[in-house]
Amino acid sequence: MYIAIEGIDTIDTMINNYLYGNRERLFLNTNLGCNSKCSYCYLPSLDLTLGKTPNNTIQTEKLLEMLNGNTDFQKGKDGTILSLGCYSECWDEINKEDTINLINILLEYQNPIQLATKKYINEDDFCKINLNKIKHPNHLSIFISSSTITQFQKYEKGTIDPMLRFDSFKIQSKYHIPMYLYIKPILENITTTDIDLYIQIIEQYGIDAIAGELFTTKEGFPAPIAKGRLYYENNNNDYDYIISRLSKYCKVFKHSVEPIKEGIKK
Repeated sequence: MYIAIEGIDTIDTMINNYLYGNRERLFLNTNLGCNSKCSYCYLPSLDLTLGKTPNNTIQTEKLLEMLNGNTDFQKGKDGTILSLGCYSECWDEINKEDTINLINILLEYQNPIQLATKKYINEDDFCKINLNKIKHPNHLSIFISSSTITQFQKYEKGTIDPMLRFDSFKIQSKYHIPMYLYIKPILENITTTDIDLYIQIIEQYGIDAIAGELFTTKEGFPAPIAKGRLYYENNNNDYDYIISRLSKYCKVFKHSVEPIKEGIKK
């Protein structure tokens, strides 16, 4: 089924950008591009650089039509994991309302939903999500992303101060929503300099962590997105060190789907 969207010429482009993945996990994007300007961003390699523009916007109804028409999509609590964003910052001011509206509809499907962001999620915005629709522990999970704390103005210059970003973790204890420190990507010789600060955050908020590798265009083990164009970096010596250090204080997962799958098995 082809749905005409302004600025999109082929069904392959449409699916690869707005809806991408497989039976285990599907990524959904309400728009394309990001304004965070991270130095390690993979979007320029995919010809996606800016934030939301009219030509990159897809109506929620059309995105849902694509999802429901996708043969990989399995609805339900034990069905496909739905991840919001991979080609966008889903909690940016320019598309935050789209994200909230999409979540409120997707919650009705019962599927596990993931939201990853480098923004601060304040309580007022969070409560626009219909929390009464949350029916099981893995129904909605939030990942607060950071690759550096003290050097964010250099490497994540379009984002907000990570210490404010981490204030989002208060949502976990108040609303019992699973939240994770998402240290992705680990930047060699950079992320490790803040390891003690990350440990403080883990202890302060009682959260678990995901340690993620950098995506690169250099061929290697394929990344879960942009098939054939992005791969995992395989020469970062800091990755195992960070996992080892953090594991003394919390559970550390290597992929964001792991805590969701672990919860489903319980």
